[in-house]
Amino acid sequence: MLVRTATIEDRHAILRVHAQAIRRTASANYTPEQIEAWAAFPPPQGHEEALRSGGVFVAEEDGSILGYGQFDANTGEVEATYVLPEAHGRGVGRALLAESEARARRAGFKSIFLSASLNAVPFYERLGFETQVKRFYELPGGLHLECMFMIKQLDLPPGDAG
Repeated sequence: MLVRTATIEDRHAILRVHAQAIRRTASANYTPEQIEAWAAFPPPQGHEEALRSGGVFVAEEDGSILGYGQFDANTGEVEATYVLPEAHGRGVGRALLAESEARARRAGFKSIFLSASLNAVPFYERLGFETQVKRFYELPGGLHLECMFMIKQLDLPPGDAG
């Protein structure tokens, strides 16, 4: 599996991963209306700026995109980690999160944060994130998604210990 910076040409595959991941994994925690609004947001053109900035990356295997991540190097926020349902359990999410952490370290962050969907909280906890507080993410149309604000302290890379 290769994790690489996404390009504009990856946009359609990223949108497919986004929609399938939400529609097939979130039904235990969210209503059908919430899931459809979430799967449709951001609109396709909403990814273009992030793709052009280099903040989006994909996990690819044999030319197929299995998942994508997005990290904001200005704030330290993991903005996205989505994996195709059929690729769950293969280390794709872990690889994407490792890329977010590497980018955070290069940017000088000692911790990273995210707002996790309820179905993703156990995944992030297994990887060292700690739940802080419940939040609500606003979607277009006035719908809200309950999520958890989580933080992870980053270990110093080898050789950087004081």
